[in-house]
Amino acid sequence: MNKFRFTVNDKDTQFNLPIEIDFDNLGREDLIKQYEDDVIEQVINPVEDFETTRYSHNKWLNVNNIPKNSTTYEFSFFNRTVDVDTTTPANSNLWVSSYTYVDPSVYQNYSGITFTNKELYYYANSFKRSFFKLDFYDTTDAQNQQIYFTVVIPTQQGEKTQVDIGTPTVPKPVDIRKPLFNLDYVGDKEGYFIYWLKSREYIDLNTFYMSAKFFNAKIGQFVRMTNRPQSNISEKFNFDKSEYFYYKVNLDVDNYEYEVFEEYGVGNRVGQLNNGIKWYEYVNPQ
Repeated sequence: MNKFRFTVNDKDTQFNLPIEIDFDNLGREDLIKQYEDDVIEQVINPVEDFETTRYSHNKWLNVNNIPKNSTTYEFSFFNRTVDVDTTTPANSNLWVSSYTYVDPSVYQNYSGITFTNKELYYYANSFKRSFFKLDFYDTTDAQNQQIYFTVVIPTQQGEKTQVDIGTPTVPKPVDIRKPLFNLDYVGDKEGYFIYWLKSREYIDLNTFYMSAKFFNAKIGQFVRMTNRPQSNISEKFNFDKSEYFYYKVNLDVDNYEYEVFEEYGVGNRVGQLNNGIKWYEYVNPQ
């Protein structure tokens, strides 16, 4: 409380009271607005930008120096003609890029894991429901890694090869799919694009490590893939998983493009038509 003393004489007919009657808001409006925003942010959940954008494969030059954007995946399966633990680098051809990688008439113990030419041609449910699953992690350390997104490549895509599903007397040549995918903007494009966050405010991550699995709907199991056949690995089952189970993927956030590199040796770029991203079935110990 403020106290005022006034001296009154006979000559003064009026006097002024020095009391401020206007509120001084000059310079305080911004502070009030900021306070309101802070209170609203505490009451209402803040807006986080999770909008995604698509990344396409970066250009590369073919043999005619023509730029291409396509990317190639090739998946190969072990044909079981020998035990995997007896294979050497000379046996890398035992991994074949085919869904009919085991001859059931010769290796009856494995007839249930492979597909027949007729199942492929008529798109049996066991084949249609199979797919390749590419998982993208933040590190190759299996103990601490976190998966951020997944890309699925369906078996209904892929290059074709001709086989005969007829009889010796009545042949019937037909085209069936094989696990070789040349993906691009047109044609087979499912699995070509990578979708990732447009804003880096929430997760600032531009390098991922890609692993691959094949879901075989015929047996209801996933098959893990390596970036080199086990015939090239001295210790077939006891090796550095971080080196053999991944490819490195770099995102160009300015141009919305990606590139894939080997996660071993000098780290060469892969994914081109003549140097595809190759995956090989990992065979568990018998």
